[in-house]
Amino acid sequence: MRAARRTVFALLAASAALASAGDFIPMTPIGADLIPVEVSVEGERSLVRAAEAQLRDDIDFSGLLTCAGDAEAGIEVEIEGLAGSRIRMTATIRAAGETILTKEYTAAESELYPMVHAIADDAVYALTGETGIAGTLIGFISRSGGRYALATRGLDPRGPTYLLRDTSVITTPAWSPDGSTIAFTAFRSDNGDLWLYGVRDGRARRVLSRPGLNSTPAWTPDGRALAVMLTEGGNADIYLFDPAGETLTRLTTRSSIETSPSISPTGQQVVFTSDRIGTPQIYVMDITGAAAERLSYAHPYCDSPAWSPRGDMIAYAARTSGGIHIFVMKSDGTEVRQVTFDGTLNEDPVWGPTGRHLAFSSNRDGIRAIYAIELNSLRVKRITDSGECYCPTWSPAVSTR
Repeated sequence: MRAARRTVFALLAASAALASAGDFIPMTPIGADLIPVEVSVEGERSLVRAAEAQLRDDIDFSGLLTCAGDAEAGIEVEIEGLAGSRIRMTATIRAAGETILTKEYTAAESELYPMVHAIADDAVYALTGETGIAGTLIGFISRSGGRYALATRGLDPRGPTYLLRDTSVITTPAWSPDGSTIAFTAFRSDNGDLWLYGVRDGRARRVLSRPGLNSTPAWTPDGRALAVMLTEGGNADIYLFDPAGETLTRLTTRSSIETSPSISPTGQQVVFTSDRIGTPQIYVMDITGAAAERLSYAHPYCDSPAWSPRGDMIAYAARTSGGIHIFVMKSDGTEVRQVTFDGTLNEDPVWGPTGRHLAFSSNRDGIRAIYAIELNSLRVKRITDSGECYCPTWSPAVSTR
């Protein structure tokens, strides 16, 4: 059994026939012009090269800044070695000849990358007023040698952190808005049960075990409930689940398959996949389940819609003559843009916490791996480098305010 969201849908219905979706306008930059920033790192010689390389990478992937020489804005970092294998980084951020922030960061030398990420995010906020994503993590499912794992990885050379492992299928993780919990589906008891993993205590608990699939969880913006797909009774429908009160509210009641919900930032609407016209398409409905409307018309097969944190766009996977690719459209279904062109299996789109990035799984390098794309410069970064990886979920950003 394959664990991607497309496979969850495939467990419930036959795949639509391959058909051409025609030519689509490529993705275009979504934000303002990038601010050029001059970067300088000096001090402890054994650490300067790695620190400067990571800082430049963070800046260039921010979606707001770009590294450039002789720029009016700048980031100057001094690294000092301390006793006990600790280091101090002093960052000075300037703009138009004035210093706007000076800050010290002290930690163990092993925390070099988190310290650099913190500097990058502070620089982004100081220069733009927006939250950075350098210090965030991307969660995903890894499969290797018949074993499955829920893992996370940062935007740096360090390897993944494995949160839990199992010989049974793990799939469709979803990070809570406050970063404390990851919801996911596991087949440990030969049933697709919904589990919650506590990031701080490292414990997983089963919270929903109706017969069949309890899958594709999506959090409400306040983190109090999840939209989930259940197949109890033999049909796939979307429900709203409150883990605290252990209550379920059914949102869809049709005989068609309804799955892969994603909730708008306002908490008032749900975008989801339905095959009510015979093939999977993207629909939107009120959080009560009322007033469902079709959004997608450009493709014969669509799935895995994801609402952007800003509420203005929806990303999704769609079948084309070249395979399955990632697209974005406005939240009203207009202005469809194609994001991916490489590979034949690009799935599971998820937004970064600021709405300037997308993570997705792709086979563009021969095996499914996790990638992230910054939607202003359209730069793509490969996140995972071993095993088969899919179903990404992105942690919330850490505010620097």
